[in-house]
Amino acid sequence: NLEKKIDFGEKFVYFPLAVDEEKNLLIDAPFHTNQLEILRHIVKSLPVEYKLYVKENPAQVIRYWRSISEYKDILNIPNVRLIHPNFPAEKIYEKCSLVITIAGTSGLDAAFYEKPAIVFSDLGYSILPSVSKLNNIHELPNLILESLEKKVISDDLDKYIKILHVNSFDFNPMDFESKINSFFY
Repeated sequence: NLEKKIDFGEKFVYFPLAVDEEKNLLIDAPFHTNQLEILRHIVKSLPVEYKLYVKENPAQVIRYWRSISEYKDILNIPNVRLIHPNFPAEKIYEKCSLVITIAGTSGLDAAFYEKPAIVFSDLGYSILPSVSKLNNIHELPNLILESLEKKVISDDLDKYIKILHVNSFDFNPMDFESKINSFFY
């Protein structure tokens, strides 16, 4: 029942599901681990003319797919469209009005498509002016309205990428591992 063909003829907000039992949820956002409840809060907070597009994370297969009953619960939430994990996220980013993520990189990806984002935890890219952090679930309706009005400025994203580049270094884990192994021998 997960959608593989999408018309995109309606206004929508995009929420990519996080992989359950992973750092993004358990450590970065421990108060937001129940994604089903998060979905319900988002739908209740959306303006009436918006739908919520939810996409399963393709990496969920590594842990195990969610139970059929969990997918049915998501499908039973009014105004939610559940998208197949193989559907290209790029097409969703191009057409959505806003991205909401608990603690994933999709909020940063949104900026590359000139879309604002809401995150539920402190992330490195949260310094971007187009990214808003939710501090209290009761603030969600107003934060969604504010975020839908935000414009992404490409210069801000360029500055962020330059900061990352200046403060990063090349690292080859395979080369490092071979040096460690030779040390022990």
